[in-house]
Amino acid sequence: MPDACWVVATTDNAQAAHGLLSALQEAQAGPLALLVLDEGDYEGPLPWARLPMLSASRILSRLQPRCLLCLDDEPRARALAAAASCPVIWVNAQSADLLSLGTVVVASEVVASRIGGGVVMGDPCVDWSVWPPADPGEPDFCARFRPMREGDRPILYFVDTEEGEEALAYNTFLGLPAGRGGLLALAPRDPGRHEGVYREAMKYHLLTVRHARLMTSELPPKTRVYYIESAAAHRAMQACADLVVAGGTWAVGGEGAAEVLDRGGAILVGPNRSDPRLVAAVRAHVVIPCEEVADLARLCATWLADGPGRAALAQALSRWLVLQVDARARFVSWFTEASRRL
Repeated sequence: MPDACWVVATTDNAQAAHGLLSALQEAQAGPLALLVLDEGDYEGPLPWARLPMLSASRILSRLQPRCLLCLDDEPRARALAAAASCPVIWVNAQSADLLSLGTVVVASEVVASRIGGGVVMGDPCVDWSVWPPADPGEPDFCARFRPMREGDRPILYFVDTEEGEEALAYNTFLGLPAGRGGLLALAPRDPGRHEGVYREAMKYHLLTVRHARLMTSELPPKTRVYYIESAAAHRAMQACADLVVAGGTWAVGGEGAAEVLDRGGAILVGPNRSDPRLVAAVRAHVVIPCEEVADLARLCATWLADGPGRAALAQALSRWLVLQVDARARFVSWFTEASRRL
């Protein structure tokens, strides 16, 4: 396929970008083909070939590409980019080194700031077309935490927890440095587990208030744990928390939901990210990743002590979510226009 734009990617990344590649084809942005970097088999909308065991210059002389669209930053892709005489575009790039190897498209303003450049586009590889609108939950809900705010007690919120993650929440909370314990808010994902989780929590000997039984507008000052059972409070609580820990991202096989992003704030996610939108948020550096459970208490303590850092992170997430609404369409339009000038 002479004069084609060759997408350079592993099979996994090409499959993950299926929607983007289909959209580029539908936009008739010029002939597209895929150059596979690994040994996997590709099933998707593009004709494809596996990267041969040849020098980068010989590969390019055979392909005669119009441009290279790189979805992977790895040594063979870099070698092709360095030898290419055609335009090279890097999608969701993370490294400053790539700025000298073509046009760098980045997922967020945070990434652009980290690497010192790049075209801020959002993440076009992830589908956000079914993203739900924000649900504010209960209005004025945060007013009930006035005693905590007046006492400078930080609020740590474990939301959408799954089986086994409540114990992690309590152990993390109890492991915070003295004086930083504040308030733990806890909301299991499954309402059917509420009673059992609450009763199990009694062994930790922490003063716990259940939302369903709270009749006053403010929490009692000495409350250590706020156990949430109302769906509206579940949603509204995130706006009140200093740090949000996303449930479903710690349990093996957990199903962390990306809706936690839309509620905003400073959010920390664990290593099990089944939802590609959570993966995209980590890639954009707009949430805090924790790869090992053993690091969770340390990261929570660090971020609870960093008010300005949390505020900056929450603002970055908010801007990125706005960007994501039409990130794919934006990239397709930009690439189609750029390809016409090649």
